[in-house]
Formats: sequence, structure tokens, C-alpha cells
Amino acid sequence: MALVKSKIIKGGFYLTIVNLLSQLLAIVVNIVLARLLLPEDFGLVALTMTFIGFITLFTNMGFGSSIIHQSDTSQEQLSSIYWLNFGLSITSFLIVISTAHLAADFYDEERLTSIVHIAALSILLNPIFIIHYKLLERDLEFKTISRINLTGTVIGSLAAIAGAFLGFGVYALLLQPLVSSAVRLIFVLICKKWKPSIHFNFKEIKGMVWYSMRFKASNMALYFERNIDYLILGKFFTSVILGYYAFAYNIMYTPVKRISYIFSEVLFPSFSSFKEDKIKIINGYFKSVTLVAMVSVPAMAILAFNAELVIQTVFGNKWNEAIPIVRILCFAGAIQSISQFGGVVFASIGKPEVELYVSIGRTILTILAIVIGVQYGILWVAYLLVVAKALSYLLFLIVLNHHIPFSIKRLLQSLKGPMVSLVLLSTIYLLYYFKYLKIEALLLLVIMLIVATVILFIFHRQTITNVLNIIKEKQIDG
Repeated sequence: MALVKSKIIKGGFYLTIVNLLSQLLAIVVNIVLARLLLPEDFGLVALTMTFIGFITLFTNMGFGSSIIHQSDTSQEQLSSIYWLNFGLSITSFLIVISTAHLAADFYDEERLTSIVHIAALSILLNPIFIIHYKLLERDLEFKTISRINLTGTVIGSLAAIAGAFLGFGVYALLLQPLVSSAVRLIFVLICKKWKPSIHFNFKEIKGMVWYSMRFKASNMALYFERNIDYLILGKFFTSVILGYYAFAYNIMYTPVKRISYIFSEVLFPSFSSFKEDKIKIINGYFKSVTLVAMVSVPAMAILAFNAELVIQTVFGNKWNEAIPIVRILCFAGAIQSISQFGGVVFASIGKPEVELYVSIGRTILTILAIVIGVQYGILWVAYLLVVAKALSYLLFLIVLNHHIPFSIKRLLQSLKGPMVSLVLLSTIYLLYYFKYLKIEALLLLVIMLIVATVILFIFHRQTITNVLNIIKEKQIDG
């Protein structure tokens, strides 16, 4: 158990560092691409990825979860899973390319057909290495995973920027995921020497397939919750308006996704290692909530209150229409950041179907928000999405408490520092907005950064100290 705990801590450290680097890189790449490309390019890619994701929902079972959960899989079982996954991926690819014209007709975007055809190539790459990748996860080889992911991100980002400079337009945005997947494929196969046998027996993997189906079902509902906005908005608004929305959503969601990735990649394998001890799982969950919220809540608030300065300075005036959307969605991002990885708790105790029920409820709330919002414009969609995210997190907490009881005091304790920071930042902004605080926009940003940093140290000094100690230990070990 001590060895597992050590690997979990080291894994969290490596994934955190790599994701921080990846986040910084993503920011730089987004700035460059936003300056070189048009809003409608981002809108078209959002529609493309949503369409492909929708098709693969029903053809890709996501067997990686069963490999992590069932730690004693045999060579025969792994081989059978590998070939089944490979066959399903080929099926997905064929369905996507043969129905791309239907998506183009539905959204009245002729270019969507060729864009979908190119983007769909990633479907053929993933099954080649995804089982190997999940084996690395199961073995808690997070240092190796971190290096692979960072390398893929860097090379993919450089490819996208090069494509934008060469005038590839919307296709430059497709280069990043394609090149990144290709690089990950190469390095995963180098680092994980496992090879599938020429063997397939469905009876041997029936239990794993059933677990994956339960896990996948929850992810399907989660996909609809996170992407139903693009599916609906693409029909009601132009690709330009959708591009503004996608831009705003990415500014909010990219850091949330990175944070969630760290915790889902570490927490699911680690929680599964002591799945019978619910006390450890719930304590680990609330510690994770604190770690995420202490950064994400003040960061999202600062971005919301300084959106005009940040977007005009960094991305340029052509994105001015996205400013009010960014302001609103940042608050959705703050809520989503602490609810994003909650599903790993249910998966870790062997009940991934519970996350399905929660995701269905959240999806219904999201659909209601969008369907009502489109009647009044894109800003109303954003406002109602914030309400939907808040109600969704409340729903999750109610279900979580049913399976693993916890006190409201424990929840509030984990969010105390971030809430204090949010109240202070909001007060400062209101004083500025109503002209009681007569300062330049840049000075407002500086003041908010200082206040958030002070609150961070007051409430989370011990946590920061522990992180710094881990960094020192890694430097010594290195």
C-alpha cells in the first residue's frame, strides 16, 4: 500500500507539472491561432468534432476503463479486447465518412464534408495504441504517460501553428489533434512493449465488455451534456456566432479539462486500488476539490471580471463579440471545474452506472437551458448554462451523499478559501463597475491578482508547502 501511495503521489506530481506546461502551451497556441484564423473556422471545427464524437459514442465502447478496473487481465483477454476495439474503430470511421454529407446538409455548411473526412483519420490511429496506453495507466506509470503527452502536445501545437502560417485555414485546427495522436502512438508503442496475440474469444471478455458498457453509458450521457450545445446552436446560429461561442467556451473549458484530466487520470486508478475503503475515497475526493477550487475559482473570476482587457490585448479586436460570452461562461467553468471529475468516485467503487443516472439528469438540465436560451440569443444560452451547471453539481452531491455519506460542513470546508476569494474579487469588481474605484483596467487586474494570491496563501499555505516539498523531493530524486 505504501508503494501504491508513493506512485500515486509521484503520478499526481508528474501529471500536474505536464498539464501546467500543456496549459501554458495551449494558451500560446490559442492566441496565435485566434490571431491568424477566423471565428467561423473555430465554429466549423466545433461542429466537426461534435459530429464525429456523436457517431463514435455508439461505436467505441471505451474498454480502457475495464482494463484499469480489472488488474489481473490475461494476455488472451487483452488481445481479445484489442481486436474488438480495433474492429469497432474501423466501423466508426466508415460510418463517419459515409454520413459526413448529412451533417453538411443539416447545418447548411458545404465545407463540413471535407473537414469531417480529414478529422476522422484520428479514429483509425487511436485503437493502435490505446490499450497499451491504458496498461501504462493501470500500472501507475504516470511519469512515462506525462512525457508522452507533453511531447505529443508540443509537436501537435507546432504543426497547427505552421499550418495556420501556411494558409491552411480551418484545416490548421485539425492538424493539432491528428499530429498529437500520431506522436503519442509512436511513443506509447515504444514505451509499452506489450503486443496483442492473434486471438479472439468473446466469452473471455464478456465481463469486461459489460463493465465497459456501463462505464461508457455514463460517458455517453456526459458527452451529450458537454456537447449538446454545439449540436443545437449549430442549427440555430451561423458558424461565425458559433465560432465566438466556441472561442469563449474553450477559454473557459480548456483549463477545466486540463485540471479534470490530472485528477481523473490519477484518481480512478488510485481509488480503484482501495475501492473497498469508501472513507479514503471521499476524503481523497474532497481534498481534490480543494486543490482544484483554490486555483480554478479565483482564476475564472479574474478572467470574467477582466475579460475585455484580456481578450482585446491578447487575441485582438476581432474577438470583441466573444467578450460578454466569456464573462458569463467563466462562472460555468468555475462550477464545472469542481464537478468535472466527480464521476471517478462511482467508477472506483464499481458503480459507473450511477454516473450515468447523474449524467442523464445533468444532460436534461443542459438541454432545457439551451432550448430556452436560443429563443432569446446566445447570451441567454450562456446565462442559463451557468444555472444548469450549478443545479447539476447539486444533483451530483445528493447522489454522492446517498452512496458515500458526508457532511455539508466537510463540503463547505473544502470550498472555504475559494469562496472567500470569490466574494472579495466580486466586491472589488462592483466597486470598479459603479465607479467607486476609479482606476485603470490594468491596475484592476493587478489588484485582483494580488488579492487572490494573498487569499491563496492564507487558506492553503499548508497545501502549497506540501506541493513545494514534493517538487524538492523530485529534484533530489532526479
